[in-house]
Amino acid sequence: MKSGRLLLFLAVVFFVSAALVGAVSAAAGGSFVFDYPGDVGDNADGPQYNITLVSPTDDGGGCDAYVMVMIDPNGTVVDVDPGCVSGGLASDDGDYGILFAPSARPITYTLFDIDGADAAVLSGISESDPAYLSYLLANGVCLDEDYEDLSSDLTGLPTAAPFTLCGGGTVCLGAPVGSVVGDAPFNTQAYYEPGNVAPGVVLNPGTYVVIGQDESETYYKIVLSCQYLWVRKDTMQPSFLPPQNGAPLPTRIVG
Repeated sequence: MKSGRLLLFLAVVFFVSAALVGAVSAAAGGSFVFDYPGDVGDNADGPQYNITLVSPTDDGGGCDAYVMVMIDPNGTVVDVDPGCVSGGLASDDGDYGILFAPSARPITYTLFDIDGADAAVLSGISESDPAYLSYLLANGVCLDEDYEDLSSDLTGLPTAAPFTLCGGGTVCLGAPVGSVVGDAPFNTQAYYEPGNVAPGVVLNPGTYVVIGQDESETYYKIVLSCQYLWVRKDTMQPSFLPPQNGAPLPTRIVG
């Protein structure tokens, strides 16, 4: 089975299995606010945020477990921060770009409440695995959502409508482990499969998640707006923006 189909299959299995479990025990409510002054020296890749929960539940260890998801307008999850709120209040540094570099601005932050059992399951899944977000969407309770557009790591990125998880947006369940963000310096023709042009689809200059190359080693498979497309390899290069910092693009063969 091809890797992309396997990841989708795993995501569906986790989603269906989780849906059978039922709703989690959650706080009565909750919200968060961005705190740019709270960590002035570390706002470049996302501000600190402060969480407040109403009637938090004890998920073990005297605190209420949560997960904050950060996602760009194209539906790419750029970071996932699990944590635990003690006494109804918590703070986190909010840095993003840990899983994948953002390709557009702003970045949406979505706060989910989970229970202790969910936290245990999620601790065994890589945060970059599509199954992580699939499980969270099936079991977590969405408490609050907001977006930020001030951090300097977003400078030069195209602006688009903020993504929403609470509002039912179409979610990219991630890219296979080993994918790398690459840079397309010029307008680039897209292909729906190697050698077959996607009519009217031209990539704007920017960064895109590269999954691998085709058997002829002529095309890269990329992610664009939650869909897979192909581009000629000679139109892509490594991205020297953090956190990629010039990482070589993947050479594995994918279908």
